[in-house]
Amino acid sequence: MIRVEQQKKSEQKVEAFWETQKPRVEKFIRYNYTDVNSITFTKITNSPLGTALHGFINNDKKLNFFVSVSLASGEIKFEDDISGALWEREKYNEVIPVSKIDEHEKQQEKASN
Repeated sequence: MIRVEQQKKSEQKVEAFWETQKPRVEKFIRYNYTDVNSITFTKITNSPLGTALHGFINNDKKLNFFVSVSLASGEIKFEDDISGALWEREKYNEVIPVSKIDEHEKQQEKASN
């Protein structure tokens, strides 16, 4: 009974983690990949080593992706590790991490004020 309750709490923690990270994942995908009209998140998977958020873009399940994060050292923000079929749509030679995107947006905001 105690083990089931602990697992339920762990799953709730992971779901809450991904809810806070979904906007970061969306920002990352829209910034780094071309022709992204919609993003659909489908499921969360868990393993002893971490957790992953799965989804696809443009209502096309062939354009799938998953984002994995190791939670071993505590809650870690999603930055730039994405896998799946999106590589065909990369805008740049290398993907730009969310922290750099945020930094760039702040600089643009300062310049426009």
